[in-house]
Amino acid sequence: MIEDSSSHDSRQRRSSTSDPASPRIFTKFENRQELYLTDEPVVAGGARGSYVFEHHRVSPGEMRVHAFEEHMFMLPMGPAAIPFYSRLNGRQVNGEFVPGRMRFLAAGDRLATTWNEPLDCILIAMHPDVIRRTLGEAECSTPSELVSNILPHDDPLLAQLILTMECYLISGRRAGKLFEQSLLTTIAAHLLCAYGSGKRGRNRGTALTHWRRTQVEEYVMQNLDRSISLDEIAFAVDLSPYHLSRSYRATTGQGLWQFVLECRVRKAMHLIRTGRSTSLAHTARACGFESYSQFIAAFRGFLGQLPSEFRAAHGRTIPQ
Repeated sequence: MIEDSSSHDSRQRRSSTSDPASPRIFTKFENRQELYLTDEPVVAGGARGSYVFEHHRVSPGEMRVHAFEEHMFMLPMGPAAIPFYSRLNGRQVNGEFVPGRMRFLAAGDRLATTWNEPLDCILIAMHPDVIRRTLGEAECSTPSELVSNILPHDDPLLAQLILTMECYLISGRRAGKLFEQSLLTTIAAHLLCAYGSGKRGRNRGTALTHWRRTQVEEYVMQNLDRSISLDEIAFAVDLSPYHLSRSYRATTGQGLWQFVLECRVRKAMHLIRTGRSTSLAHTARACGFESYSQFIAAFRGFLGQLPSEFRAAHGRTIPQ
């Protein structure tokens, strides 16, 4: 995915990725851990379990739904803004990658993105344990919650810290381990101030931890083929239905049942596209809709069209 680079970039690559064990950024696609970007970074560095730094030049493309175990932030570079089309936890978020303006994704959030022009960007994955250590929290304490903000926004301090990290890596880490640790601590402290969940309204309920939210959403995904209730989901994750309902909305801005219906619609879209269902009624049952009318209403609510219209446009018939 890397485009042709200049001789200056080649020198950067040699100086910053000479260590064959240099860590890379991995993400989770469905249930598999995979390398996030498969090409060789222009600049790379870091330490597994704390942070990973990658400067990439990537071609236009599409990144299917994925999630990170680390907090991820991106600093777009280059001469011009580039449009992007994203879905964050199922919600559409469109905008532009603007040079010098940050994009932040909290650990555990699900993201899909499409961009149609070459992109120059710096990516940093920071493990939540770095945040915990910055606070001096006990090993058994709940990880600090951060809130995603994938719309480009001004954060000049974080941008400068990222560029400083790149200079440090290009120099061969000549400033020493103490400098690196101090820089990481400064970035972690800033992330807490800029993206901490304390910004959320107090009347919206307590946000779910990322591991609890993942537990909720994985349970939903594993049981889409049948009817499930709020009580059942709450029991599975050891929460009261009231707490689960309020906390999920406080965490995502979306009701839990809306998430369930959207997951069912997405599964139905997949079945229709791949021709794995003999009829729309069978599709509705296979996706756990309680009735055919609920299937039609949910499909039209999320996609703005009837299932029959979607099948006519995107369906595939299995050869006999």
